[in-house]
Amino acid sequence: MRGLVTLVSIVGVVVIMIGVFAILPREQRPPANPVAEIATKSAVARETTSPSTGAVQGTTPAGAVVPVSLPQLPAVNKPQLVSPISPLGLVEQYYSETQTFGAVTVAWRPGAFDPAIASSVAEMAQRGINNVSAFLNIHDDSPLTVFLADEMFDENCRGCQGFAASDLHQIFILQDGSVAADEMQGLITHEVAHVIAGNHIGLPNSLFFAEGFATYQMDADVQAAGYVPAIQAAAWAYQAGILPTLAFLRDEATYEGRVRRRLEYDAAGSFSQFLIEKYGLEAYTELYRTRVPEQVLGVDWQQLEEQWHAYLEPLAGNIVNGVDGASWWNVAQNVAAGFGALYDAPDKVSVESYAALTAARLALYRLDLPNAIRFANESNLAPKTAT
Repeated sequence: MRGLVTLVSIVGVVVIMIGVFAILPREQRPPANPVAEIATKSAVARETTSPSTGAVQGTTPAGAVVPVSLPQLPAVNKPQLVSPISPLGLVEQYYSETQTFGAVTVAWRPGAFDPAIASSVAEMAQRGINNVSAFLNIHDDSPLTVFLADEMFDENCRGCQGFAASDLHQIFILQDGSVAADEMQGLITHEVAHVIAGNHIGLPNSLFFAEGFATYQMDADVQAAGYVPAIQAAAWAYQAGILPTLAFLRDEATYEGRVRRRLEYDAAGSFSQFLIEKYGLEAYTELYRTRVPEQVLGVDWQQLEEQWHAYLEPLAGNIVNGVDGASWWNVAQNVAAGFGALYDAPDKVSVESYAALTAARLALYRLDLPNAIRFANESNLAPKTAT
């Protein structure tokens, strides 16, 4: 998931793209979407997170994730890049079927989805807007367009399940069957957070802060749906000795979609949570715009890194539903490698392999490691692992 905001210092990654959208000729448009169902029920309402304490009101503690029973293999579309959104321009002509609910418009390719799903998508978007706005103590009633993509849609971020253009007040959500219904609220909240941050906090000094804030904002939704939250995954990465350094996260991490770069996203999200809890929202938003913590916080990056590690330490040894950090990340990196293979050449991957890899990811996120390993092996995309 990647938030797109105008930022000259990282041109081509975060700069809002303009120009002509690469619309496929009518006769070359993909066939009707065989996966036309998405969440028609609203996700569990996320309670507001307190900026002063960071405590999530009314949600399960980070160490008490409850797994959801694994469904059958998901019905997914053939993985392929058929409607890239880079550069933006005529995108509204491609996703031309629309419905509007208050400030939220939901748009999709004609025939790709049952129009009945639009109201639930709009409801989730409005919930995300309300929660992020409440967190920042602002009011935002700006129009927002949610584009539902029934195919992989961004050549520059093939691993992205979501995408945001903050100055255009637009978000894109992948709905090719690879995103579970109970993941939708978190994914939408993540992208909405990019839009609101871009318009109310300002331009981030790097993708590290852009993705960190959005990942932190989605974490309560992720946890409420029964998935491992970013803060726990980051603490486990610290315990396993694979947590990226702040220098890497600020200057080298690519943030090419959370399904294959979860280590980067969760580390960034946990750092944003740490900063807000320790130094407050006002100091955080100032650092969000600058790279000089000495001026804002009175400490340097090395001191912040030490404080961040100390913050993660109490969660690092958690065993959740019988799963420890080292075991979880071993499987997580294997599944991520499978997605790397998928995104390198999506047109060569079968529907069956894509479905199995998606099932592996969902099982992993739900702490069901045996099924995560099983489905990863069946995908023939991830390195084979003994069960």
